[in-house]
Order: sequence, then C-alpha cells, then structure tokens
Amino acid sequence: MGRSTKEQADANRRRIVAAAGNLFRSRGFDAVGIADVMKAAGMTQGGFYKHFASKEALAAEAWGQGFELSSSIWRRRGTDPSAADVVDYYLAPKPPEHRCPMVAHGEEAARMEEGCVLRGVYAEGTRALYDTFMDAAKGSMTKDRARLLFAAMVGANMLSRAADDADWVADLRKSVKDAAAQ
Repeated sequence: MGRSTKEQADANRRRIVAAAGNLFRSRGFDAVGIADVMKAAGMTQGGFYKHFASKEALAAEAWGQGFELSSSIWRRRGTDPSAADVVDYYLAPKPPEHRCPMVAHGEEAARMEEGCVLRGVYAEGTRALYDTFMDAAKGSMTKDRARLLFAAMVGANMLSRAADDADWVADLRKSVKDAAAQ
C-alpha cells in the first residue's frame, strides 16, 4: 500500500508542476495563484503544501522543467540538428502554454531582485538554451553570427507574440529563418 501512495504522490506532483508550467508560460507568474494551479491540475488547493513549500518553489521547478524540455526538443530537431532546424522550430506558431520560457518568463525575471531563486532558474535555463543553440550552430557559422542569430530568433519570437501586424510578423520570422539558412 505504501508504494502506491508514494507513486500517487509523485504522479500528483508531476500533474501540479505540468499545470503550473502551462499557466506560468501562458499567463505569467504574478497572474497565477495556487488555487489556479491546483484547479488546472484537478486537485484541491489544500493539497498544495504537501508538495511545495511555496508558490516560488513550485515556479522554480516548473520553470526549470520548461527550460529542460525546450532544450531537449531543440536537440531532437533532427539526428544532428542545425541552427536552421532550431530556428525553424522555434519560430513556428505555438499556443501560449507552449511558448518559449525565455520569452514567457523574461520580463518577470528581469523585475525580480538579484539573487532571487526564480531569477537564477531563468539565468541557468536561458544559458542552457543558448549553449544548445550554439552547439547546433557549430561549424556552420561564426560564433558572432550564431550569437546574433540567437538574439534575433528570441527577439522575433517575442515581437511576434506582442504585435498585431501579421504581415510584419511574417516578415520578421522569414528574415530570421533566411539568415539561419545562409
């Protein structure tokens, strides 16, 4: 009986983290409460503290998991993904709950105090995505060009989510994709 209880607790924790990750990416850390997360996970609010000490502790795990998942997906863009493969995937439209964690959490992390746990998770996750991108770009372009392409890719993603001009957004995406293919 103890094993199934531990297994159920682990499954519940995974559900909570997954629900929180989706909500934080789509609505933002400040706009999501514990009640929202638990409802999305299909659980009662009272069970939250059996799994997490605070909303920040949950967010740290959810943000970290989001960055790890993104890095894993980037590496799987092919048997040996190129920078162009990563850019193509990255700039493809996705629902808000699947948006890039660099874009989804960037502004909030920037407003947090230095030394804050979430800001550290953001910095570590962003660096891991940068390193993954640089590995994909290795051999196909200079380091400076790869850095510029990484920044352009993230910037185009952020602008495409905030702008209402579909033609302009399409032009931005196309320009970055074309630059990656050169």
